[in-house]
Amino acid sequence: MLTSLPMDKTWRFVRDIDEACDERAIERVLLDVTRPLGIFLIGGGVVPLPEASAREIRKRTLLQCFPDEWAERYNRCGYIFRDPIVERLQRDRAPFTWKDAYSSSAHADNVALIDGEAREFGLRGGFVVPIALLDGALAAISFGGADNAFSPDDQSVLGFVANYAIGAVLQRRCSSRRSRDVLSPREHDCMLWAAEGKTDWEIATILGISKPTVTKHILSAREKLGAVTKAHAIVLALRQGIIR
Repeated sequence: MLTSLPMDKTWRFVRDIDEACDERAIERVLLDVTRPLGIFLIGGGVVPLPEASAREIRKRTLLQCFPDEWAERYNRCGYIFRDPIVERLQRDRAPFTWKDAYSSSAHADNVALIDGEAREFGLRGGFVVPIALLDGALAAISFGGADNAFSPDDQSVLGFVANYAIGAVLQRRCSSRRSRDVLSPREHDCMLWAAEGKTDWEIATILGISKPTVTKHILSAREKLGAVTKAHAIVLALRQGIIR
């Protein structure tokens, strides 16, 4: 069992989350620090209302690191609408285990479906950390794996890493929206192709504009991002989620 998170590991975790360029990188950092608990599934987002549409749920999803076949089935079949974990989150803001969610669900058929199929992928238990947001909404991260026993220390560690990770994802999305508002469509397109390794001349050919115009757009984007060089601007744009 993971009994504590020494300060060197804590600082390393904070650094790695801060340096993560996107949500996938944040998922990898979370998996690295929670792997000693047997965790290999991480799902997080803003908890949807019962009547939310599939499109709204996609917008609210912040992290989804599932075994590939389970992710495909879960998303394709709309299991989020039947998941006892989501059902419990819609009425309870205290941390809980998957077992707690299953035992408190009013829908035995949903429990049998979700629990049974999750076990096909070795997912026998998990722990859920609800995170209250300032505007009254509720976010959460669900950690799943091969075990269903989490000590109080384990739960505290999961609470810390979940809160920090959700904050980092929301900060990146907010920065991305602000930056997209700042960059013009052409600046965004030029940065996108520059990140693909294209030269200014190649970008000009792709976009049907002149090479000096491409250079001007990239210089403008670099200044808006506060970057020293074009390479630095690309790194900042990737890290902030402006280009993917």
